[in-house]
Amino acid sequence: MVAPAVLAAASRAAKVAKAAKAARQAAQGGKGPDGGKKKNRKWMWIVGGGFLPIAGIGGLIMVLLGAMLGGMSAGVAAASCEDYSDSANAGNTGDAAATNPIMPAGKMYMPSATARNEIPPKMILAAMRAAARYDGLDWTLIVGQMYQETKYGQDPSAAPGGANSLGYMGILQFGHPAWNQYGADGNGDGKKDLYNIDDAAWGAANYLHALHAETQPWKALLGYSGSTASNTIYPRVVLTEAARYRGVLTGDKDLIKRWYAHLKEAIDKNPSFPTLGKQSDIPEPVGNDAQPGSALSIASSPPRSWSTPPLDGGGSDNSGVTTAMAPAAYSMPADKPAATGKDWQWPMKKGTYTLGTRYHEAGSMWSLGYHTGLDLVASAGTPIYAPADGKVVHAGPGGSYGNMTEIQHAGGVMTLYGHQTTIKVSVGQSVKRGDLIGTVGATGNVTGPHLHWEVLLPGVDNPFVAGQDQGPGMVDPEGWMKGKVTADPDYGTVPGSDKGGRDAQYAECAQQHGGSSVSPDGAGASGVIPDADDPVIRAVLGWAQRGIGVPYVYGAPRLQGENPTSFDCSSFTQWAYYMASGGKINIGGTTYEQQPYLSKYKVSLSEAQPGDVIFFRPEGNGRSGHVGLVWDPKGHKILHAPRPGKTVEFSTWDVQDTITGVYRVPIPKGTDPVEGNGKEKGA
Repeated sequence: MVAPAVLAAASRAAKVAKAAKAARQAAQGGKGPDGGKKKNRKWMWIVGGGFLPIAGIGGLIMVLLGAMLGGMSAGVAAASCEDYSDSANAGNTGDAAATNPIMPAGKMYMPSATARNEIPPKMILAAMRAAARYDGLDWTLIVGQMYQETKYGQDPSAAPGGANSLGYMGILQFGHPAWNQYGADGNGDGKKDLYNIDDAAWGAANYLHALHAETQPWKALLGYSGSTASNTIYPRVVLTEAARYRGVLTGDKDLIKRWYAHLKEAIDKNPSFPTLGKQSDIPEPVGNDAQPGSALSIASSPPRSWSTPPLDGGGSDNSGVTTAMAPAAYSMPADKPAATGKDWQWPMKKGTYTLGTRYHEAGSMWSLGYHTGLDLVASAGTPIYAPADGKVVHAGPGGSYGNMTEIQHAGGVMTLYGHQTTIKVSVGQSVKRGDLIGTVGATGNVTGPHLHWEVLLPGVDNPFVAGQDQGPGMVDPEGWMKGKVTADPDYGTVPGSDKGGRDAQYAECAQQHGGSSVSPDGAGASGVIPDADDPVIRAVLGWAQRGIGVPYVYGAPRLQGENPTSFDCSSFTQWAYYMASGGKINIGGTTYEQQPYLSKYKVSLSEAQPGDVIFFRPEGNGRSGHVGLVWDPKGHKILHAPRPGKTVEFSTWDVQDTITGVYRVPIPKGTDPVEGNGKEKGA
């Protein structure tokens, strides 16, 4: 957390930093985020096969270090202040919105033994050079992305001219819109080639910086990949690998200088490795189940013939030591509950809700015959906040509770939040009192939108778990709150923070330091999009993939735009086709509309292709009760919004109700595909 006493100085520092940035850009001729071609040429010694500019290696190293080293406290404070408004607009509040840069300005991680063994040296060097241009940007993020995107270029889409089924290209999988905005000339040859390792690394650094990866890497990686908040594969894999790659954190200029020269020497000994687009012996030790908190328990692969040897041949760089203290925002916190925070506040701001069903109210609609919590009735989308410091232990589907979050607090106290429309936190995340954790909804077994709030204490019988007479069990939330509510609650919304709260102080600091939002671009994190002959169908599959994790709500609003908050089965299939065609294809908003509309285009199940619409559950008169999209016909895989309490997810048609028909949606002549970033392909 940034101490309040620092915030005034931070505001001044941010203004100075902004002025300095403008001056640097003016001096560089306004060349944009890559700092101009003049700066690029100074790096040609690293990648140009021995070519050395007039400045010489000594002056060159000082230019490099000038980009990496600098005033520490001012840079930290300025970044915290300047990034706050964007972070708050993204749904972060309090400490999460004003996080200091994770890697202090002026320091750099040396490659660990794992990095030396598992990453081709030219990719380590490209990432280090690219990240060094931004204070606090960690090069291990970029190589982690190289791993997740194309397994260090082994995917065919990484080779010159290659592309995946959505049109994303190169080792870091850029689409045309993102490359046009962030692409850079990293090797000083006067070209911006997204298939070149150095150029791609510089482009990734520009993009990550624009997404504020220095202060919020998790959200930046979600944005880079185009993943939803609930689809966390991409950031988990990248951050797990990043934690494995970090060696000693140092600001030693001489050590950094020697490492750059050492990597250049390693590349010169094996300049042809790897061949992009070809399988090689690069290890793949991490899969989609990766957890950053377990990164250090994953053994390093043995060195290969192409691996980078220890510096000076004897490991005097301590590069075999992986940092045991990975930055907190990179990894899942420890399993122990938070031990701080005795002050409590209500989970919703006064005036935004009314009290509904009380604790222990009797009724036949509840499985126990009585109500186990307290209902706070509010409109869908109303913010929900952490009532005390704690750690998230559940964030996702909760059966009859719908979208549910559970937080463990000091002393083993648990709180539960049911029926949410959106969940703003993830399992393992630490939260502070007043942090936004979700929004009110009507998921699960409900009659209308509200928050079902439970407080559970150790030593109290849990009626849902037989024999668990030591709890944690439910108590009356109203009774629990008596005597615990502080006089100055801190609800972290911006605007509208309570005067004197953390967020009000941060918001004041952040005045005049805004930033434009960046559209996500990437192929998503749930696997490769199936191939399809028609580009519109490929775009449909991309939009459908983007919907993964969005909660099911019966009767959800139709065509909610680029970022829907809920789906039912038919609104999901309608939305995917509508968005992918720029509004030209509307198959209807219910199964009763869609199946008759598509009746002329029925195909046999054996002929099903990715993107076909598949109906289930016959209801008579030619009607069906459920619909989804075919994803992988060979594996019988579908993508659908199944039922209340679930989210958009993959399944197979084998475990659904009776199949009533498969239909191929006609694509009107002249329809241009619109990719999942909301732009026509190639725009």
